[in-house]
Amino acid sequence: MAGEKSEFAFSLRHISKRFGPVLALDDISLTVRRGSIHAVVGENGAGKTTLMRVLYGAISPDSGQIEIDGRAERIPNSAVAISKGVGMVSQHYAVIPELTNLQNLMLGSEPSRWVNPPALKSRAESLATKMSFQFDWDSPSSELSPAGAQKLEILKLLWRNSRILILDEPTAMLSPADGDALFASLITLVAGGATVVLVTHRIPEVMQFCERVTVLRGGKWIAEKTVNDLNPTQLASLIVGDGLPTVEVTTRSTEIQGVPALTATNVSIQGDRGNLAVEGASFELRAGEVVGIAGVDGSGQRELFQALLGVRVLKTGSISLGDTRAEALTSARRIASGLRIIPEDRHEEGVVNEWSLEENSILGLQRLPDFSLRGAIDLKSRRGWTERVADRFATKRGSTKQSMASLSGGNQQRFVVARALESGGTVLLAFQPTRGLDLAASARIFEAFRLATQEGRAVLLVSFDLDELLLHCDRILVMNRGRLTLATTKTREALGDLMVAA
Repeated sequence: MAGEKSEFAFSLRHISKRFGPVLALDDISLTVRRGSIHAVVGENGAGKTTLMRVLYGAISPDSGQIEIDGRAERIPNSAVAISKGVGMVSQHYAVIPELTNLQNLMLGSEPSRWVNPPALKSRAESLATKMSFQFDWDSPSSELSPAGAQKLEILKLLWRNSRILILDEPTAMLSPADGDALFASLITLVAGGATVVLVTHRIPEVMQFCERVTVLRGGKWIAEKTVNDLNPTQLASLIVGDGLPTVEVTTRSTEIQGVPALTATNVSIQGDRGNLAVEGASFELRAGEVVGIAGVDGSGQRELFQALLGVRVLKTGSISLGDTRAEALTSARRIASGLRIIPEDRHEEGVVNEWSLEENSILGLQRLPDFSLRGAIDLKSRRGWTERVADRFATKRGSTKQSMASLSGGNQQRFVVARALESGGTVLLAFQPTRGLDLAASARIFEAFRLATQEGRAVLLVSFDLDELLLHCDRILVMNRGRLTLATTKTREALGDLMVAA
């Protein structure tokens, strides 16, 4: 009997969890074989992350049992889970910006009161090399991109000798090349006996890298299948249940002739390390089109986005919003001139978690006439506005007075995207707008982008998902080491070549 149990890394049996009136997990069971990559999929709110947080000890179930290595375990907190070999990387990473990368890596698991920095750095470098990651261990983590912070969180699991690795949307902020490298490393870890649970919305990842997949919907177990017995359409149908919304993809045979909505001319931008992050970039975004920017993470797209928004100064060049020169304008004045933003990191740049939905609904927009009444915020107008924003993409919420922190990550993202779209404007800057969203929500957002262009707005989309860019963009620009190139052929292969300057 013991030998039979040993083939499974863990089992969750009849797990239920209620939050007030909401039954988040309804009698769910999950058993995962040791040395495998097992996917847990479902729409936002399906219960995927909640179930994994039960295994990690971050949430106590109302009923049910946890077994690890065939033995029943009580896991009251994450410290106990870690001691049992369970580690988890959530969508919301916990990197402390003021600490160095090495300090963040070993925080909470220092070998003793006295540490040997050279030895620790050597071990850290060995783990990073194993995962094909690169870090400057003495640099502050404040300099990391969101993708870099996510990689550091993954390394923390190896630092703690985790045997069961729970990865919640691990490639949401990674470029295709980084994502492929991550899965190559995970396959190596699995071959060595580790077990990976992949929580994801990305069906291609499931089909390519996972052995089995469990589908949840509305807090209920729907199915568990061997991946080889499914095709992508069948898996999508299991996830969505009542059908996936379709997005009309318009193939344009000629260039869009809309007026210039955003123009960048010979833009060069200095990076945080004094390097030239963007060099001589020029492009024109016209009303009525969606233009994508592809590139390996760290190629300059982040700095370009920040310069267009007005939070990073140009070294050379000019920016225009319509006929208005904008490089000297503050972010507030650019917003007043029609710019709208879906930021890359909603927590750092898009919301204030402790504030209410009403307060967050006008964040950045509070100076616009629609929300200002003789210099003060119009509270009555704000309440109705918040309801429209929340309803646009069916954000699951209660009162508009509740805090942003009370929403799930996916619902926070829906709210941020809806705020930008609902508020009008002429130019929408969107950086990874569907990060952490399920298939249905992502489809509805791109449908909304296309409708916005039909109304004369322009969308500039930065994404690390090549399929997303190929499906939804009229034109695609590629950034490589700070230089911007127009992709004349829209295929994955052509974009990949441009991304690495092949």
